[in-house]
Amino acid sequence: MKKTIIIILLIVMNTALWAQTDTAKVFSYRDFYDLVLKNHPVLRQANSLSGQAKAELLMAKGGFDPKLDINFDRKYFENKAYFNFWDNQLKVPLYWGGMDIKAGFERNVGDVLGTDIRTPLDGVSYVGINVPILQRFVIDERRATLQNARIFQNIAEAERVKMINKLILTAAKEYWEWYFSYRNQLLIKEFYELAAQRFQLVSKRVMQGDLPAIDTADAQVTLLDRRVMFEQATVELQNARLKLSNHLWDANGSPLELPETAVPQLSAGQVIDVTTLANLLETARLRHPEIQKLDLKAQQLNVDERLGREMLKPRFDIGLSSLNYAHRFITGSKIPDAGAFPAFYKINVDFSLPLLFRKERGKLEIIRVKQFQNTLETQQLRREINNEVQAAYNDVKNLEGQIIQQQIAVQRQAQVLRAEEQRFSIGESQLFLVNQRESKLNELKVKLESMKAKYEKAKATLLFAAGTFE
Repeated sequence: MKKTIIIILLIVMNTALWAQTDTAKVFSYRDFYDLVLKNHPVLRQANSLSGQAKAELLMAKGGFDPKLDINFDRKYFENKAYFNFWDNQLKVPLYWGGMDIKAGFERNVGDVLGTDIRTPLDGVSYVGINVPILQRFVIDERRATLQNARIFQNIAEAERVKMINKLILTAAKEYWEWYFSYRNQLLIKEFYELAAQRFQLVSKRVMQGDLPAIDTADAQVTLLDRRVMFEQATVELQNARLKLSNHLWDANGSPLELPETAVPQLSAGQVIDVTTLANLLETARLRHPEIQKLDLKAQQLNVDERLGREMLKPRFDIGLSSLNYAHRFITGSKIPDAGAFPAFYKINVDFSLPLLFRKERGKLEIIRVKQFQNTLETQQLRREINNEVQAAYNDVKNLEGQIIQQQIAVQRQAQVLRAEEQRFSIGESQLFLVNQRESKLNELKVKLESMKAKYEKAKATLLFAAGTFE
């Protein structure tokens, strides 16, 4: 029985394009869909998010850029050279261990300088390294920023997919609104033309004495009423075409207008089954952009938590530099061997320990609260999305059944109308009853086309609820 219903539905919804005699003028939904995905400004805006994420990553990588510093400071007063400081340094940050390698040249001379900072006249060259032993050895601000920037690239991609999903949903709804407006205008036009023919026929029969004169007024009232309906349907079609044109752009970013000769395709009639539902639920679970964004946010919070825990350690940094006479470095003279340490060196140790760590503990607690909130939000969102997909699927299946029932109602009403017209032709019925039966048939046909449009929009809503657009 179920297979029979599905076959009937496909036959109904894939009827030959009897109203579209010129197939070259059909602007299919697939053509419209491809054009939107190719040239729409919102799509270009969504794609720019990837460029923004790349720029953020480039900025984060800048924390590991080699840096050249040149400092010169001199004081000369009353024929006395107080000091002359000159320091050139190249600093190279390393990703592993938070270490920095440095190399440079230093020259400090002057009449008032002490021996602790004075250098030989030709200066001193040096090569050294700074190593964090405790805090910032596992992770530091630079590495945390870089890791978060890499995660942000995936967040930007999820946001891009979200924008495209929303664009496709809006575009799909407006395409099928255009479809309904077009089909509605065709039906009302046919409805109006039937009234015009009947008015002429009734007028002749009244003149021949077969019908009372009042039937002419009745036929004319029906004709005028349907003409108003036709004019209103024409305006609605024009407006629907304008709204659809909002999504039409060429490759150069110039707006396109929907040609007057373009007509929509008939409803595709693709049946959504439980297998499709299962696939969409799995897609929503794994790839829904909103869920992905929260999962990626959790990854960023994990990076922040690692950094927060690292900041609870004491700070203990060691710096070691090998010193050498500049002229020996330039000439390549042999440097004296002093074993594990160079013959001339400079070493510094930096240790600090907050006694209460209140600032660090407060930051870490804030991060853990955010992690807890993010977990709860993710759980709630997964449930909501799962139910939204189920609800959208129910709407689709309900409309499938309604379309079948409505098609049967149209066929039965057409039979009733034909019988009433036969009775009227032999004088056993009234024009009022014929108009009433005809109005009911047109109402059922319009409602059927409305259901088909709603069915296609419901399928688009189902895809959007699952976080995809195809």
